[in-house]
Amino acid sequence: MSLPHPVSTADDSVHDDLLATRRQVLAAASVMILAQLAFRAWAISGSWYRFDDANFMSKLMSDGLSADLLFHGFAGHLMPGAFALTAYNFGLDPYAWAYPAIELLVLQAVANLGALVFLCSAFGVRRGILPPLALFLFSSISLPAFLTWGPGITQLPFLAAIFWGAWAHLNYLRTRRFGWALLAMLITLAAIAFGEKAMLLFWPYAVLALGWFATGDILARMRTLFTTYLPGVILYGIVSLGSVAAYLFLGASSSKASGTTDANGFAMVAQRFLFESWAPGAVGGPLRWTWLEGNSAGWSEPGAVVSVLAVVALALLTYELGRTRSIPLRAWWLVGGILVIDIGLITGIRAGGVGPDIALAYRYLTDTIAVTAMALALATLPLRGAVETLAPTRTSAFLDVPKRVAVVTAIVAGLGLFSSFSYAQGWHEDDNTRRYIDTVQADLADVDEPLPMADGPVPEWMVWGASHPYNQVSRVLRPLADKMEFPRASTDHLYLVDEDGHIRPAAVDPERRAIGAVAASQSRDKCTMRIRQTPLQVALDGGVDGAGWWVRVSYVAGADDAGRMRVTAGDHSYDVDIRPGFRSLYLRTGEGRFDTLEFQSLTPGSKPCLGGVEIGNVVPFGDPISGPEAEE
Repeated sequence: MSLPHPVSTADDSVHDDLLATRRQVLAAASVMILAQLAFRAWAISGSWYRFDDANFMSKLMSDGLSADLLFHGFAGHLMPGAFALTAYNFGLDPYAWAYPAIELLVLQAVANLGALVFLCSAFGVRRGILPPLALFLFSSISLPAFLTWGPGITQLPFLAAIFWGAWAHLNYLRTRRFGWALLAMLITLAAIAFGEKAMLLFWPYAVLALGWFATGDILARMRTLFTTYLPGVILYGIVSLGSVAAYLFLGASSSKASGTTDANGFAMVAQRFLFESWAPGAVGGPLRWTWLEGNSAGWSEPGAVVSVLAVVALALLTYELGRTRSIPLRAWWLVGGILVIDIGLITGIRAGGVGPDIALAYRYLTDTIAVTAMALALATLPLRGAVETLAPTRTSAFLDVPKRVAVVTAIVAGLGLFSSFSYAQGWHEDDNTRRYIDTVQADLADVDEPLPMADGPVPEWMVWGASHPYNQVSRVLRPLADKMEFPRASTDHLYLVDEDGHIRPAAVDPERRAIGAVAASQSRDKCTMRIRQTPLQVALDGGVDGAGWWVRVSYVAGADDAGRMRVTAGDHSYDVDIRPGFRSLYLRTGEGRFDTLEFQSLTPGSKPCLGGVEIGNVVPFGDPISGPEAEE
């Protein structure tokens, strides 16, 4: 067999130019990825657990990593992978931010690499992949979820799976090798394990298959997929339907959704989502953020001018694509479907409790930037190996001039980086949760024995009251259990954590008081309410209904009165020590209603004198245990 003739010098030159271009593209992509990771490393190094994270932590620390938590979910979310990794981190150190920060940064790197691999595989190593890659890397849309643990650990695996799953899916569509379909489903299931929203991956899978690997009307395209990819269709169907069924059976029952279902609510959410959040974010915005008092997250505030310019820019791009390229607009089905689904989810699950402004929170848009970047690539570049693919129909004064595309890409990336920096800076400055925890730890630093604490809710900006009982101090601060205890009864001392995280002595702000003994007997001494072994009924000036109130009982006892007594409030009784001297006894009420208290000495000969009874909520009284506030 004779060897082929050497290629010509011209062919060598073309080959060298292609190799040079490939190297330049990969070098530029690598620089962009490293720059984004460096920025995000800075951003997350100044972050800490925030808002829903405390709820997340409280649930896990209270109940442990149980089968119920793993497989029945929490607050409507089924995320066993996220809970398992969180439990591992807490086992190392519940308040060490380094572990989650590194894990989130690694997940971001995996997503970045997935974006590059998908773009190179789908369209080849060419300059045209750099604009969609830059859009994904530098848009501020994905930053808010990245900076906080709860949203980050559920959404970043989904973000990575959008690209890695689509890469495996495309390879299956091209080769029809079942192994690629199996890999795509393994990636999908891994993402779903961290958050059920990853079930939306089946939308880009369907759009890619129907839009680029079949021809004809929609029915003809579906028939083509069923006949050409039947094993994959069966596998994808089993996984998708099985995932939905598993979520509905296991996780949906844990939902505390507060949504709105009317058309007006949907329209208002859609308006904010599309025109004030997604569109500005897709072109580098929103440039400005609103930091709500008592809410550690910033919300998009682009203003009318930026919103209009963003919509106009996207409309002009769409027009130019439609004018100069074949089949470019079917790529918008990819991002359009995700936008509609996300708007529906926010409307039906979140908007009822917060209002349509919840759509200004980018943590609910994280997935949109990945599909937007993917749609941009599909609308501007021919998809390799596709049955139908994009082709130029006429020359574009913008799309066909690389320098102009490069300038616009740089501007959008720069604006996105500015918006991201502004958000990260505001996020660093508004670290209420970390200050609260640090203050509690500082006040408890010199405590040797656990302090008797009055339980109660942490501030609303930390955990919403709707999360009760996981908003209680005893649950949120469980890692500090060696320094605090939460008894039903305590003598002389009771403390609480105030709004700033300081440990202060507690006092009862009375709503009810004792008005005297019921059928009091005559006594020769000066004590009108002597506690003996015969029960003493003490009436209140009003009824008490429900748990969480505190009773302050004042009494005086001599040395011979030391012993035990029983206090009964409705269906709840407390057996407590009687200590000599002037004493204050604090009791936490249980469920039920009562309008009298019963006192009974359990020790023969012990006859303390009851001074008074006050019932109400506890309030801070005096300086923090670490010293006067003036010294802070």
